[in-house]
Amino acid sequence: MDPPAAPSFMVELLHSVPHINITLHRVNDTFNPNSTIYIESLGILASIPAALLIISLVFLLLYLLTRCCDRKPRKPKSHGCQKCTLVFFAIVCCAAIGLGLYGNDDLHNGVLQIFNSGRKIERLILNVRNQTEMVKQNLKTKVVLSELEAKFDQPPQLYNQTAQYLLQDTVKMVKDNTTLAINALETVVYLTRPSYSDMTLKSLLDTYEFYEELRWPVTLGFLTFLLVLCIILVIGATRSSRCALIFFSVCGLLAVTVCWLLSGIYLASAVALGDFCMKPNDFICSQQKLKDVQYTYCSSVGTNRYVLRLNESKDYVDRAKESLDTVTRIAIDLYPRFEMSSKINRLNGELDDSKRQLIALSAMADRRAVMEHYANATRGLCEGGLFGLTLMLLASLVSAAILSLLVCVDSHTWIYLTKKRPYEDKSETAPLFPAGAATASPASAQITSGTMTVNRTLLHAQATTTSNGSTSGLIASSGRNGTTHGLRGASGHHTLGRLPSQQAHMAGPNNGKYATLSKQCKTLESSDFY
Repeated sequence: MDPPAAPSFMVELLHSVPHINITLHRVNDTFNPNSTIYIESLGILASIPAALLIISLVFLLLYLLTRCCDRKPRKPKSHGCQKCTLVFFAIVCCAAIGLGLYGNDDLHNGVLQIFNSGRKIERLILNVRNQTEMVKQNLKTKVVLSELEAKFDQPPQLYNQTAQYLLQDTVKMVKDNTTLAINALETVVYLTRPSYSDMTLKSLLDTYEFYEELRWPVTLGFLTFLLVLCIILVIGATRSSRCALIFFSVCGLLAVTVCWLLSGIYLASAVALGDFCMKPNDFICSQQKLKDVQYTYCSSVGTNRYVLRLNESKDYVDRAKESLDTVTRIAIDLYPRFEMSSKINRLNGELDDSKRQLIALSAMADRRAVMEHYANATRGLCEGGLFGLTLMLLASLVSAAILSLLVCVDSHTWIYLTKKRPYEDKSETAPLFPAGAATASPASAQITSGTMTVNRTLLHAQATTTSNGSTSGLIASSGRNGTTHGLRGASGHHTLGRLPSQQAHMAGPNNGKYATLSKQCKTLESSDFY
C-alpha cells in the first residue's frame, strides 16, 4: 500500500489535545470508536463546555438576584453606555455567527465529497459484479452448451481412430476449461454480492447521508435564528423597547444553553476527526466487515481477491481457446466435407470477447483504479470538512460567550427602563379651565382660568350651603392673588348651576343656563354634585 500523505497542521494540532480518562490519566489517542476508554476521553473533552455553561448560568442567576434587590431609580440618560454595549457586542456576535455559517458550508461540502467518491466506488463494484455475471452467462450458454461434441459423433471421412479420440478429448478440454473459468467468475460475483452479516459501502453511505441531510439544514436554521435574535436586540436597544429586550433575554438564555452544548459536541467531534486523519488508512483497513474496502483499497498489488479470480478465469479462457485451436486443426483433417470452420470460429470469437472483458474487469477492480476515489474522500474529510468543523467550534464558543454577556447586560437594561406613564384622571389634577379659555369666554370676569379645580368648586359650594337647605347660587371667580369671590344670587331652593328666572340678569357664562366646561366636556347637572 502506498504511504499516506503527511497530516496537516490542523490535524496535528487537534490530535495533540490531551486524551484523559475519568481518573485524569492519559490514554491512547489512536482513533478507535469501538474502545470505551477512547469514547470516555472524548466525553470528558465534551464536558468542558458543559461546565462553562453551568458557570455562566450560575453567574447570571446571582446577577439577576442582585438586580432584584436594587430599587434605586436610574435616569434615562444613564442607559446610553449599556445600549452601546449591547449594539457593539450584538454586531460581534453576528460576525461569529457568520463564521459558523461559513464553517457549516465547508463541512457540508467536505461530507458531500465523501459521498460522491463513495458512490463512485459503489458503482464501480456494482459494474464489476454485473459485467462478471454477463461474461459468466455468455460462456455458459454459448460455449459450454454449444453441443460441439455432437458434430463429431458421425464417423470421419478419413477413418483414424486415434485422431478421433484426440478430437473428442480436446473438445472436452474446451468445455472443462470454460467451466473452470465460469466457476472463478461465480466466486467474484459471490464476493461482490452483499451479505446480511457484513457491512456494505452502500449502507454506510445511505445512513450518513441521511444524517447529513438533517444536520445541515438544522444547523443553518439555528444560526439564522441567532442572527434574527441579534437583530431584535439591536432594534430593542436603539428604540428602548422593553418587549424586544425581554424577548431577547428569554430566547437568549435558550440560545446560550444550545451554543454551549453544541460547543461540546463540536470539540469532541473535531478531536476525533483529527485522530482519524492522522492515520486514516489504518482505521479503514481495520474494518474487516467492510469487504468492499478490504478487497479494493486495502489489498496490495497481487492480493486483490477480485483481480485474482478474474485473472484465474482469464487463464482458463486462454486454455480453452488453445484447445479450440487444436480441435480446428484435427477437425479439418478428419471432416473435410463438413463446414466446421463457421461453428468453431463463432466459439473462438466468444472466447476472445470474454478474454477482453475479463482484462477490462481486472483493471477496473485493481486498487490503483479506486485509490484516487479514496484519496478524494479522505481529502474532503480531513481538509475541507475538518476546517469547517473547526470554524463551527470557534464560532459556537465565541457566540456562547458573547450571548452570555448580552443576556446579562440586556437584563440590566430592561429592568431599569421606565414604563410609559399610564393615563391619569385629569379631573383630579388638571385645572378646570385652561389658560386659553379665559380669553374665549364672554364671562371671564366671573369665571377664572387657572387655579380652581373641580374638587375646590365642590368644597366651596358645600361651604355656602345654609342650615335650612337654601343654596346661594355661586359662580366662582378668581382675582390676581388667587382669592375666590362669589356673586350671590337669589335665595331659594335651586339646583346648583340653575339661575332663577324671576331674578335680574346675573353675570355669568351662558346667561344663567347650565354651565359647561367646554365644547367637548359633559354638562354639569345637579346629580353630579349630590
